[in-house]
This record gives sequence, C-alpha cells and structure tokens, in this order.
Amino acid sequence: MTVVETGSIARAAAVLHIAQPALSVQVRQMEDLVGCQLLSRSSRGVVPTATGLEFCRRAKETLKMMDALRAIGQEDLSSPSGHVVLGTAASAANMLAVPLVNAVRERYPGITLELLESPGAHLGEMLLRGRVDICVMLGEYESSGMQVLPVLEEDLFVVGLRGEAGGEVDLDRLDGARMVMPARPNSLRTLFDRECAARGVTPQVVTEASSPWTMVQLVRAGIGATVLPMSMLGGTQPADLPVARLVNPALSRPVSVATAIAAPQSPHLLAVKALLLETLEQQAHGSSWQGVRAWPAPAAMLAA
Repeated sequence: MTVVETGSIARAAAVLHIAQPALSVQVRQMEDLVGCQLLSRSSRGVVPTATGLEFCRRAKETLKMMDALRAIGQEDLSSPSGHVVLGTAASAANMLAVPLVNAVRERYPGITLELLESPGAHLGEMLLRGRVDICVMLGEYESSGMQVLPVLEEDLFVVGLRGEAGGEVDLDRLDGARMVMPARPNSLRTLFDRECAARGVTPQVVTEASSPWTMVQLVRAGIGATVLPMSMLGGTQPADLPVARLVNPALSRPVSVATAIAAPQSPHLLAVKALLLETLEQQAHGSSWQGVRAWPAPAAMLAA
C-alpha cells in the first residue's frame, strides 16, 4: 500500500526503512501469489493497475478489520467503549436521533455515537465498505453481505391532495394528479411506481427532489401532492397540509436495522444495536411517530 501511496518503490522503501531491492522482491512475490500484475512500472515510477487498486482497497479493509478484532479482545465487556457510526436516511434520523443519543449517553457513557445521514440508496454500499458500522434502512434492499432485521412497518400517506384530509385515499385517485416525488434511485419511488403500473394509474410527476424537506416545501407551494411516510413530516400530521392514508392498495415499507456480516461485532457495536432496536420498538407504541407499527413476527416465531 505504501508503494501505491508514494508512487515509487524507492520512496516507499525509504518510508518503510527497508532496502529497495528487498521491497522490489516482496512486490514481485505478491504478484506471483495473486497471479497477476499489481503495479505498472516505468522510468517515472509505478502506478497501480486496476487489479492493484482493488487489491490495495481490500488490503486496507482487512487491516481495519484486524485492528477491530484486536480492539474487541481489549474491550471491557461490562462497560463497552468506542466509536460507532450509525448510517441513516434523514427522515429516520429525525425520529431517532434524540432518543437514541440520550439512551447511549445514559447507559454507555464510554461510547461515542456518530450519526451519518445519507440517501437510502447509498447506505448498503457504505455499510459493506465499512464507512458506517450499522444503519437504519427504509424500504426493501438487496441484502447480500448484510444482516437485515425488519423492526417496524411504516405506512405511506398522500400529502397535499386537495379535498383529501384526515381519512383515506385510493391509489386510483392519483391518476393524472400533479405529483412531487423522490428522485430515482429511491426505494419509496420504486414501490410507488410499481404499484401504479400494476393498477394502470398514471400520475403526472411534475417535479422530482432528493430531499424530503424540499418535497414538502414544494407541496406547500402548491406545485403538487406527494406520497410520504409520516417520518418525513416530523412524525405527526402538519396542520397546514391535507394528509390521508394511501389505500387500495395500502402501501408500506419496512424500517430495518442492518449490519455487515463480515464485519467484527464489537461489544460497543452490539450495545448500540440493542439500544437502537429498543428505541425503534418504543416508536411502535408511542405517539410521536404516527403510521408505524411493529413488524409482523414470522408464523414460526408466533407458534414457538
């Protein structure tokens, strides 16, 4: 990795305090071991091949994992401490940040929790690359390499449709309606488009936006209606906008907690995961996050 970072075997040898010929031999041995060329050599130095770049990236991930495993062995299990990065979409952070941070501070003062907000479409990749340790995922995602545990089910509502407030509205009612929708890729948009196509409903999407707050502002300005969960409205129905539950069919999405299968599960990460699950479950029984309920337990669990 030092050779790649310095762009020169000579400079890398100086940084590593080893002889240049010895380092050259080690690089050749590594290339023989993996069966391909990792570095492209010239009179101006060395640059990694495409395979070399990927090899270097994975080597860094492996070293990071080894450091994490070493830290697990040194951590006090009775009083876990460390740094945990929680990845989440902005709407989920809006509902969870305060109760979760308070719970972590109260029970595990040695743990520092970092909240990293990102569009939901990027969270899975960030988790698998080690940018976040755990994440709250909204909607259905490809779960290869991840352990995904659905905790809540979140209903979708039609917001800003004139003449529809406080009750229910059929999906067919949105045929031809002016709509402000999330920009693709977005799990909510995918769900909405799929159901509209299945029923032959064709809304008039006049504007797309990546931010839920921008979408709500556009709805307030009369640009069009939208389909959102209550978490994007702060958890409760706003007084200045008509909100109706979407039915026939009713649309909902899972709220899940995900971790990377290959990543070490340190005591401080497991502690935060337990508090995150507890905080989410409390939302299903409270009034601050409307339109959510506990995820249905599998039949096998109910029969146990």
